[in-house]
Amino acid sequence: MNKKKIALVMGFIILVFILGFALYLVFFKPTSSITPSGDFGPGNLPGIGNGNITIIDDNVNGNTNDTLPWQAYIQDKITDVANGGLTTVTELIPNEVKGVASSPNGLQYYDTETQKFYRINANGEIEELSNKLFYQVDQITWSGNGDKAILEYPDGSNILYNFKTGQQITLPIEMEDFSFDASNNKIAAKWIGTNEEDNWLVLANDDGSGMSLIEPLGDQAHHTFVGFSPDNQVAVMHRKYIDAQRQKIYPIGLNGESFKSFTVDGAGFESDWSPEGSSMVYSVYNEASNYNPNLWVTNGRTSELGDIKVSLNLATWPDKCSFAGEDGMYCAVPQGLPRGAGLYPEIAERYPDNFYYINLNSGTKSLIASPVGQNGSYTANNLFPSSDGSVLYFTDGDGNLQSIRLQ
Repeated sequence: MNKKKIALVMGFIILVFILGFALYLVFFKPTSSITPSGDFGPGNLPGIGNGNITIIDDNVNGNTNDTLPWQAYIQDKITDVANGGLTTVTELIPNEVKGVASSPNGLQYYDTETQKFYRINANGEIEELSNKLFYQVDQITWSGNGDKAILEYPDGSNILYNFKTGQQITLPIEMEDFSFDASNNKIAAKWIGTNEEDNWLVLANDDGSGMSLIEPLGDQAHHTFVGFSPDNQVAVMHRKYIDAQRQKIYPIGLNGESFKSFTVDGAGFESDWSPEGSSMVYSVYNEASNYNPNLWVTNGRTSELGDIKVSLNLATWPDKCSFAGEDGMYCAVPQGLPRGAGLYPEIAERYPDNFYYINLNSGTKSLIASPVGQNGSYTANNLFPSSDGSVLYFTDGDGNLQSIRLQ
């Protein structure tokens, strides 16, 4: 009996000794003479001394590229045409552009450096829309045919410019958040007065004449979104909280009529119509989505709005998406958003995007590309496919115009 106890005690002592020696090897044993230098933050590699590390000579066999082996490995995985993996990005405009929008004649935008408006035509060529200079334009709202644009300036002033005729018209400074109707001759906007009771949704001719009041906004201007539906019946979408997890959406017409409302399961409602209005996509966030945005699709016809709602299970917003006809759309989806990004969309600017194509008939989604360039991955906005579907345009986090090949 005593021998058994002694054996157990000795075994315990040996086990303690082994565990202690293992801890010493892991935590306390002196390391080699390598002295790291530099920062260890994201994207930075520590400096490497001579130590016991074999230095790989990247100049072997005439390779004089200043790339590390892992960079060369990644480079081998990049394709020139999108096929679901890393895809080469081509920089088109190396400075900030604004007001990027698709028109029947191509992709149109404002270049903040040259302070001119341009179009990328069907042949991929860049051409001036006008030789006129427009200084420090802040916001741009295009007509559907691309012939006109309402330009908003930092001091609050607004002008409507007709690129076809060269005519310029000054609009009241109280107007903001514009939208052209289907005729391209009328506009809806918010009229923001000095007092909340002076805030209205207004309708006017595109020269500012014939103005009429549609709906009082009061203190709800930030919950009201101006934007004509493709059938020209709805001018505004207004959201109202039911509780912390639901909102009721009220479509408002040109004559102040309120169409059938519908309820969405979440907060932060944002939406966009397909080109012909058969579908509407929207995003909301709630507890079930960790308060991250979740993209949904519903019937877009005025009489059917909200009747059937289907989650696309993509954590992104409508303004990071673009329709490709009635049946499909492209979306930039941030990689690994943290909890609560729906409340603070600016967080998404810190996360690179993957590009998806969504079939709106079946609800299926396909990863088409992870855009990558010389400076790494990209955060994308303003996605627009070319008219022939061969190129996908987008702006990066600095507002520079970029593209990837789809075909």
